[in-house]
Amino acid sequence: MLDIRIQNGLLELLKQKPLNDITTKDIIESAEASRKTFYTNYKDKRDLLMEIEGAIITDLQEALKEDRKCLTQHSSFPDKEEIFRLSQGSFAHTVQVCSDYREVSRILLSPNGDINLLTRITYSEFMHRGKLLFYFNSQHPSTNVHPSPIPVDYLFEIYTGTLTNIIVHWVRSDDRISTSALREIMGYAQTHSPVELIYLTNFDEQADPDQPSHHFNS
Repeated sequence: MLDIRIQNGLLELLKQKPLNDITTKDIIESAEASRKTFYTNYKDKRDLLMEIEGAIITDLQEALKEDRKCLTQHSSFPDKEEIFRLSQGSFAHTVQVCSDYREVSRILLSPNGDINLLTRITYSEFMHRGKLLFYFNSQHPSTNVHPSPIPVDYLFEIYTGTLTNIIVHWVRSDDRISTSALREIMGYAQTHSPVELIYLTNFDEQADPDQPSHHFNS
């Protein structure tokens, strides 16, 4: 069972140096615990790290599964407005879990931790969602669209990578963007190209530290 003192001991050390440079003795001293307590709960430092990550992974997987239900109720080929609307529900639980674990995840996603943690979990799920939402949700996908010069597998790489990177950036950053604003950003990212978003952004507007750091022109 996870020992909070030992967990926090490792997390504090990860703020200072990478896991490979951390010894079991370092963790025990940081946690102000005994050697017996450590080895009663964990085999080694990697076992401890896996248990810390395991709690995040379990909750995030459940959230992703719950949010996916939103994508079973939409038109055969949703337009931008519907995709934007769906983003409010299809990322709600996922973003909330990321918020709940934000401080821990920020440490784990640092160069000293496991920087691929969230990517490992969200990437395959977002790939599945993209196909469910845009392409494989119907046996007869809509053909009333302009053919893309980009192969389908590349399109889904772009889609999946964009959503994953937004979440990772939010977790790792120090900004005050709320979870609702983050879902809004993910909605825009699904319905506008990066160039469109750049043209919609007012770069001259003075940023307000108490407001989301994205400002769009109407």
